[in-house]
Amino acid sequence: MPAAQLMTDNGNHCFEHIFSSFIDGVILVSPEGFVQQANPAVEEMFHTPIESLMGRAVSELFPDQPEISIKIREALTRGTSFRDIRCRGIRKSSQTSFPTSVTVSPYMNNGVPAQGAVLHVRDMSLFKELEESSKRMDELSHLGALSLGMAHEIKNPLVAISGSAQLLRKRLPDQHHKFLDVVIKESERINRMMERMLDFARPAPLELKLLNIHQILEEILLLEKKDGPEDIQFVQNYDPSLPQVEGDEDQLKQVFLNLVRNALEAMPKGGTLELMTRIHSNYTVKTEANPNSRQAILVEIRDTGPGIREEDLKDIFTPFHTTKSKGSGLGLPLSLKIVENHKGKMKVQSEPGKGTQVQVFLPVELG
Repeated sequence: MPAAQLMTDNGNHCFEHIFSSFIDGVILVSPEGFVQQANPAVEEMFHTPIESLMGRAVSELFPDQPEISIKIREALTRGTSFRDIRCRGIRKSSQTSFPTSVTVSPYMNNGVPAQGAVLHVRDMSLFKELEESSKRMDELSHLGALSLGMAHEIKNPLVAISGSAQLLRKRLPDQHHKFLDVVIKESERINRMMERMLDFARPAPLELKLLNIHQILEEILLLEKKDGPEDIQFVQNYDPSLPQVEGDEDQLKQVFLNLVRNALEAMPKGGTLELMTRIHSNYTVKTEANPNSRQAILVEIRDTGPGIREEDLKDIFTPFHTTKSKGSGLGLPLSLKIVENHKGKMKVQSEPGKGTQVQVFLPVELG
C-alpha cells in the first residue's frame, strides 16, 4: 500500500475516533437538509439510534423552528457560519424538549463548494440548571439577610403588642375579649412567621450522621396517614439496596415532611401519593471541595393533584411566593436551602391536570 494511502487511511481512522469522542453532538447534513452522519453524542442527546437518524430531515430534531433550516441554506449558498443559535431539541423516547446551542458551518471538501453543512449541537440543560441554581442561591442569600433584619425589627414590638393585649384582656370586661383574642392570635401567627424567617435566614448548623432515608420517610408517613386527608392511597416504591446518606436527621425530616404535606394538601378530595427511592447515576453532585462526580440517591414524591401552572412553577422557590390562602411561602425555599446545604439538589416538575413530581437528590457521602 502506498505511503500516502496509508497516511490517508490512518488519518481517516483517527478522525473517526475524534468524531465519536466528542461529548457534543456533530451532525453532517446534506444540501437537501437530510442527516448523512452523526456521532454517538447525538444518539444519546436525542434518544434516537443513529441508524434511524440517517436520511431523516434534520428539522425533525428541531421541530417548529425554521431558523435552523434557514441557517443551513445560508451556510450552503453563502459559505458563512452561524454561532450559538439558541433552539430546542426533542427527545424521541419521551417527546420532551431540551435547550440547545447550535453552530452551523458549511462542509467543504478539497476546496469544492459546500457539500453540506456541519451542525455542532450542545445540550444546554445542565448549564441552564446550574445557572438557575446559582441565581436562586444569590436570591436566597440576599433575601436571607433581609429576612434576618426584618425578623429582629418586627419581633421586639410584636412581643410588646402581644403582652399588652394579654394584660388588657385580664382587666377589661368579657365583651371586649373577642377583639383582644384576635390581636393575640394574629400576633402569635406573625411570631410563627418571624421564627420561620429566622430559620430561613440563619439555618442551624448540620449535625451529620449516617441515615436510613427509608426510616425517615416511614416515620413521616406513619403520622400523615393517621392525620392526613381521607381517600388517599399511599404507594411506596423503595430500593432496598439504597445506601445510607450522611445528613442532619431533623433537617431532612423537615424537608420531607414539608414535601409530603404539600402533596397531601394538593389532594383534599383524595388521590395517590407515591414515594419512590433509587440510586440515580444520571445526576452527580460536585462541589469545589470535591470536584469528582459522586453517586446520588433520589427521593421522588408524586401526587395526583391539580398540578401547578407554568407561571407559578417558575417562582416556586421564591420566598414568600405562595398560592395557598394560609401559606407563608417559606416552606419550599427553606427545604431547598437545607437540601443544598447537604450538597444536594431539588427539582419540581408539574403540569396542570397531571399532578406534581418533586425530586430530591442527595450525595451518598459528603466531601
